[in-house]
Amino acid sequence: MACARCQTVPLSVSARGTLLLTGAVRELIDILIRFLEVEKLEFEVAGLEVRVPDANLFEFLQRVRIANAFNTLERRGIAALLLEPGEVLNFHAFTRARTLEQWLGLVDASGLIDILEAKRFISWFQPILSASNGTVIGYEALLRGQRPDGSLMFPGEIFTLANENDLLFQVDRQARESALHCAAAAGISGQLFINFVPTAIYDPVHCLQSTVGWARKLGFDPGRLIFEVVETEQVGDFEHLKHILDFYRQAGYRIALDDVGSGYASLNLLATLKPDIIKIDMEIVRGIDTDQHRQAIFRALVDMAREFGIEVLAEGIETADELAYVVSEGADLLQGYLFARPAAQPTEVCVEFPVWLNSD
Repeated sequence: MACARCQTVPLSVSARGTLLLTGAVRELIDILIRFLEVEKLEFEVAGLEVRVPDANLFEFLQRVRIANAFNTLERRGIAALLLEPGEVLNFHAFTRARTLEQWLGLVDASGLIDILEAKRFISWFQPILSASNGTVIGYEALLRGQRPDGSLMFPGEIFTLANENDLLFQVDRQARESALHCAAAAGISGQLFINFVPTAIYDPVHCLQSTVGWARKLGFDPGRLIFEVVETEQVGDFEHLKHILDFYRQAGYRIALDDVGSGYASLNLLATLKPDIIKIDMEIVRGIDTDQHRQAIFRALVDMAREFGIEVLAEGIETADELAYVVSEGADLLQGYLFARPAAQPTEVCVEFPVWLNSD
């Protein structure tokens, strides 16, 4: 059975049911009751439990915000849970409870929640080139969210809201599936790099089987797909990450580590996990042609990758001089604005590469 957490949105704009409110002390319940009376809402009280029938949690939170009825400590001390019609309070239901402070944070993330509920994630694509001859060997799928007015929510905002409001599981799952669907619709050929956040995965058998299932259904040869680990600096449990990567490898997929070189943890991951590809952090590539410190890090990473039989992808290339340096020092793959910016449809690479003419 698939994990329900990544398939459900915690705060629905439209869902109705019995709103259960609790507080740690009687004083909080009294403050809550006064608020409900002022708002003229029906409710029942049983000890430290208050129930509001036929309620919409989103509307209730909007009332709380407009009335400014509780201070910060009170918002943190009152917990709320919306029980679906006919649902009884049990341990599984109780795990959905949050404080009013946490729920109000989700109201602020309502734009992201709307995208999740409507499944309006899309993927744009940026080409990845071979350093040996400049040909496009594949694309990285990059997440975008579509608001109802057609404007886009970009990854920085998406993942900030997801991290702050415990929505990372839902975002990560939909992002992976969006990459596959959009790539199939766009007719992407060659390799496809798909990002995933390992901290958003409990058990790969449950959390990743839908992604693998969609890949098979859409006809993607596993040899074409590279699953790219992001947020490597935040991975604290290497054994858990290794378990995830083993699941992908057993299914025939390749693995890339993103932002390698940005800190100690990613270097440790490189030595421990031995991925198929490492993407050297763009902060190292930027201005590398004139920065000896960056050059030393780049060369060390390339040497380590060669020892383990790992391909090196230099990302964030913006100038011809950066390109010339990373190619001369052993990059296998290339990515950056110098070649093309991300786009909904694959774009032609229109940059000349004289560096390859001198590769001898």
